[in-house]
Amino acid sequence: MAPMSPVARQWAPLIALVVLAVAGTAMASPSPDNVCGACGDAFEDVASEQGVPVDVTHSTATVFIHENGSVTWVVINRVNQSAADQLAESPAALHRVAWAATTEGYGHPAGTRVPRTSVTASVDGRNVTLRFRERAASESRLGLTVAGTLHRGSVRGGWLLNADRFTVVGPPGTELVNEPSETIDVGDPAAVPDVDGRRVTWTGPETDWGQFVSENVYLVYGPADTSEYHADAAVALATAPLWLENVKLFVLPPTAVYGVLLLGVVAATRRCRTGDPRRLAGIIAGLGLVGIVVAAVAQTSYEPGWYGGLAAIYLVTGTIALRRPDRLGSVRGALEVAVVAALGAGLVATAIEPVVWTDGGSARAVLEQTAYHIPVAIAPAFGLTVAGPRSARTPRSVASGFCGAVFLFSLAATVRVPVATRPFGPLIVIVGVGAVVSALAAVPLAVLAVRVRSGDE
Repeated sequence: MAPMSPVARQWAPLIALVVLAVAGTAMASPSPDNVCGACGDAFEDVASEQGVPVDVTHSTATVFIHENGSVTWVVINRVNQSAADQLAESPAALHRVAWAATTEGYGHPAGTRVPRTSVTASVDGRNVTLRFRERAASESRLGLTVAGTLHRGSVRGGWLLNADRFTVVGPPGTELVNEPSETIDVGDPAAVPDVDGRRVTWTGPETDWGQFVSENVYLVYGPADTSEYHADAAVALATAPLWLENVKLFVLPPTAVYGVLLLGVVAATRRCRTGDPRRLAGIIAGLGLVGIVVAAVAQTSYEPGWYGGLAAIYLVTGTIALRRPDRLGSVRGALEVAVVAALGAGLVATAIEPVVWTDGGSARAVLEQTAYHIPVAIAPAFGLTVAGPRSARTPRSVASGFCGAVFLFSLAATVRVPVATRPFGPLIVIVGVGAVVSALAAVPLAVLAVRVRSGDE
């Protein structure tokens, strides 16, 4: 294997930080949905719209997964006697209600967007049983069956338990081989399923807009001896097309904008490269300190953590420029400062606002916040590569600095992108604003490094 080039070695620590954050990221979706659109109150609403007043006292839904990728739903609603009699006496009304419940009910499956066939219904005493088949609800990956019964690529925020019992049954001869509780709110006893071989069952009373599964999940079925890594790889393959589409829609356009803005950063840095570096360092450090204080106080504002992180980068970089200016005298030294400043931003941002986009103050949360702030933290190194002394400025160094900055921004933006669900439409605006803010905030830091280097000559 060929040794790494000096340029690659310089950028490797920052790239590693962002990749670690990308690997552990998943963004929560906005609003939960009923786990069964033909159960409970969802069935009541649809039946009422069809002219049959119904009072559901108990609901169950069982989803059977088939090897050909389809699933069969069996939904049983126990209703009041008068409604049961009306549906039993009028097959046309029963079919009309059954079809509407399986295609228009608020919940899963997702209305007419999900192909389904063979909708049948029957009445036995007070029990109304609906049966229907949903096509393309699971797929085969690496020899395992990956079921998307509790997963949708659209913007969703998990599932509400609007059935007294919800069961997913895997194909014959298989068992559940992944751990769905990783995305379940274990603080709610109704949220944790009972797993018995290939049967996964959630049991509990209907919640009042309380999330019982906090994220969309995949259920993976296969042989009992399937390893965790095998199951994770199957899920990764299943989610890859959606993730790539998200990157194309929500990362690439803002990255292109950032690349154009970097040209402005280059021009501004070259124009302002002369001046007193210590005075500028003091101003930057002072702004950083004030920004951290303001962010810590402004807990009620929208996401104070992000500008608290930017302030931390200013404070760290400005302080190092005052105390150890030699650390900003080379690209390598500036990149080392960037690592320290980005980690400081991650710690400060997580401490100020520990519950935004992340799970508390965990290591993953710090890594994510660190990744968000790297495009600003690398500004001193970028400034040296594109606006440093002419003797050290070569086309290769300028190109590597420009491409490295754009690449790191794209990776940082990717941290914002959900891995297995469609993000909010406004996410592209958030990332776009991040591109503008990153470019503007980078100018003073890039100028500072260039002035420090000029003062050393």
